[in-house]
Amino acid sequence: MVFLWISILCSTSIYLIFKLRNRVSASLPGMVMVNYLVAVILGLALNPSPFNISHVLNASWLPIAALIGFLFVVMFLLIGWSSETAGMGITSIATRMSMVIPILFSMFLFDELITLSKVLKIMLTFLAVLMAIYHRPAKNLKPLLAFMPFILFIGSGSVDTLVKVAQHHFIPETDLELFSSSLFAVSFISSLTLLLTKKKEQKIFNKSTIVLGTLLGLVNFGSLYFLISALNKAGLDSSLIFGINNLSIVSLTLLIGHLHFREKLSRVNWIGIVLSIICIVLLTSF
Repeated sequence: MVFLWISILCSTSIYLIFKLRNRVSASLPGMVMVNYLVAVILGLALNPSPFNISHVLNASWLPIAALIGFLFVVMFLLIGWSSETAGMGITSIATRMSMVIPILFSMFLFDELITLSKVLKIMLTFLAVLMAIYHRPAKNLKPLLAFMPFILFIGSGSVDTLVKVAQHHFIPETDLELFSSSLFAVSFISSLTLLLTKKKEQKIFNKSTIVLGTLLGLVNFGSLYFLISALNKAGLDSSLIFGINNLSIVSLTLLIGHLHFREKLSRVNWIGIVLSIICIVLLTSF
């Protein structure tokens, strides 16, 4: 369970770093690039054996690592665009509720024990997340944007599911660091390519960008690395791990946003947060 809680703290820290960006003159594209570069370097530094490029190129996990790395960048851009156009509320609901995909995938395709108690607790988990992040949708939403929640739902859920597939079928524990580095290397190359195709608008790199990008890279790597470690060693079914992970991230980010950044929470949000805490206790009691 220690690995899971570290992953949750790292994921919550990603939210804090992005919130801090609004208070300093940090470039978002620059932060993203530095973040991925730092994650690559960290993975290589933690790798217990000397780096061997032929081992990476011949690894069975390389194609799925490349796919996840590319999808990381695509989903990041979609979430950013959706937040600006459809609003943060509908974006948060779509991305967080996507946990239903890896949970169901884990339950039915990895021969997890399915009981009535487990199903009821997971359904309660979905309700808790939905209530915790619920916001009224913006009025006069363009018809084109009506598809965005569905796209985010499928995309975010697919990425988490691919991580589970990679952990279960492809990644030996001795290759976890190399897998993570390779994944983030693809993300770095993808983000760099996208940046080069755009016109230069402002200074991309400055001190704040490098510092926040470095911190973002550390916690971004940690969120993936320790989530996979938790899937390997937590002693819980994957469906429960994904449920606890999402519940905890939602609750922590909402509470920190309310207490530190003065973000407003409705009565429904507070009920969802309390229900999330109850669900975490129930899920860890399996």
